[in-house]
Amino acid sequence: MASTLFDTVKQTFDSEGWTYTEVEDHEVILAGFEGQHLKINLHVQVFAEIGGISIVSESEKMTYSAALRERLAELILRTNQILTIGNFEMFWDDARIVFRASNLFPKGKGDAEIIAGMVHATISEMDRLSPMIDILFEAETCTDGELAALNIPLLMETDIESLPDQPQEKNE
Repeated sequence: MASTLFDTVKQTFDSEGWTYTEVEDHEVILAGFEGQHLKINLHVQVFAEIGGISIVSESEKMTYSAALRERLAELILRTNQILTIGNFEMFWDDARIVFRASNLFPKGKGDAEIIAGMVHATISEMDRLSPMIDILFEAETCTDGELAALNIPLLMETDIESLPDQPQEKNE
């Protein structure tokens, strides 16, 4: 029996040592990974009829603030301009952000290296954008117009890792 694209996806995860769960009655797997900044949950869906797969990770943050939603949209638009693999999308009503990487495979036969690379790209890109999303959410809580004044291109150039840690408030 010929291996299906879904079999290739599962074999890729198995050979990489990645833990996953299959969604019953669907060619979908769920997996979680530890990034540098957050835990990244993703799902891989196979579209056998077209020989394609899509890997999607979703940010846990969402907002109904129009001002914050606009700044998030600018951030993902500017980020997408420099991406080679995949893209960020935003569900406008609640500003949920997802990263999606998709690929079509000739004759529906997958390639483990390409699939693994897509998973790595999904994890890396969501993890890379997370600190900038956090900064936008924090700026929105300020009362002195920090969100409106935030320069998104400059934020994207900033090495966030090099910024000093902010003191944490103690809850008593």
